[in-house]
Amino acid sequence: MRTPMPASVPPASPTPPASGTRPQPPRRALAFDVLVAAAASLELLTWYGALDRTSALVCPPALLALVLRRRFPVPVLLAALPSMATGHLWIAPMIALFTVASRTTRTPLVLAATAALFAATMWSGYSADTSGMAWGDHLFTVEVALMFSVGPAGLGLLARTRCELRARLRELTASQEHGRRLEAERAVARERARMAREMHDTVSYHLGIIATQSGALWATAPDETVRQDAETIRRHSAAGLAELREVVGVLRRAAGADDGGTARLHHLPALVRDARLDAVLDLDATLPDGRACAPAVERAAYRTVQEALTNARRHAPGAPVTVTVRPSVQGDTLIVEVRNDAPPGDPATPRAATPAPGGGYGLTGLKERTALVDGTLRAGPTLDGGFAVRAELPLAPAPTGPVPQRQPRPAPS
Repeated sequence: MRTPMPASVPPASPTPPASGTRPQPPRRALAFDVLVAAAASLELLTWYGALDRTSALVCPPALLALVLRRRFPVPVLLAALPSMATGHLWIAPMIALFTVASRTTRTPLVLAATAALFAATMWSGYSADTSGMAWGDHLFTVEVALMFSVGPAGLGLLARTRCELRARLRELTASQEHGRRLEAERAVARERARMAREMHDTVSYHLGIIATQSGALWATAPDETVRQDAETIRRHSAAGLAELREVVGVLRRAAGADDGGTARLHHLPALVRDARLDAVLDLDATLPDGRACAPAVERAAYRTVQEALTNARRHAPGAPVTVTVRPSVQGDTLIVEVRNDAPPGDPATPRAATPAPGGGYGLTGLKERTALVDGTLRAGPTLDGGFAVRAELPLAPAPTGPVPQRQPRPAPS
């Protein structure tokens, strides 16, 4: 009697399941499957010259089907079962069953495939004459059939479980990272809210006192000049309170809190007038080609003029100041330029010898504010002993469609 099957067969090469793992490149996966099919064909070569006609017909298709086991695991197993029933090819059906168990999540399908391979193995063991088989031979046949069927199925389920656990671990790690990021954002939000409360409770208190005292001074002052000064102090205190509310709203992420206020282009004439400098404003807020000026760009332009006027008052008192705010020639940027001459009585000095005004903190803040809107800021002394601050702020792109007619340019203020 022919020996039904060898007592031990090398285990099938594990292949990564589709669920829970990164898909391999198609060429690499195909090359690996071809290598597996070539390794399985070595078993068929051991039977060279002893194959019957049935085995010669069913075994080669089973080997070729292993190349498609990733895409069609169940059809490949069905194509490999006849080779197991012939008793001449066992590795190919075991690899096919391993693929089915590792790449499907349907337990009934895995059990049915295991039972089918077990039946094919039993058929191979009892296909010859069994009249002379002892009880031990029957038990050996059943044990080998269980090993050839349950073994690959168990390894496939283990590989699939391992890959699912690895995917769950990656998801858990990503979830923990997301939770830490959210906690950091909440901590930042709490700190911003605390800063908003501190600013509101301290600065608004002092500004309120200044506004109240200046109002009282305006009501009791006998001199008209003093009354004008008191009115200016009161108006600036009220404007400071309004801007403080904007900053507090930004820190608290209040909806729309950063879009209002007084830091706009149409407030520049009042800013220049209240500065009480020998300043001339050339303002052209008409944008070409239907372009728009974002609120953040208007705020950056307003703060640039405000800081430059403050520096001129502090470091060049009495010097003429020219403020120019207009679109560029190309119409894609807003040019903000504040230029002051040398202080009266001081001779003009070369550019390299002119000291930079201020401690630099105001200009640093302006550069940061300009960078937030993707603009550029240049500041430095001029050849005639003055100082110039120039900011180029981007404008919104022109809308598609018909270009509106440009309005006449208003006269400079």
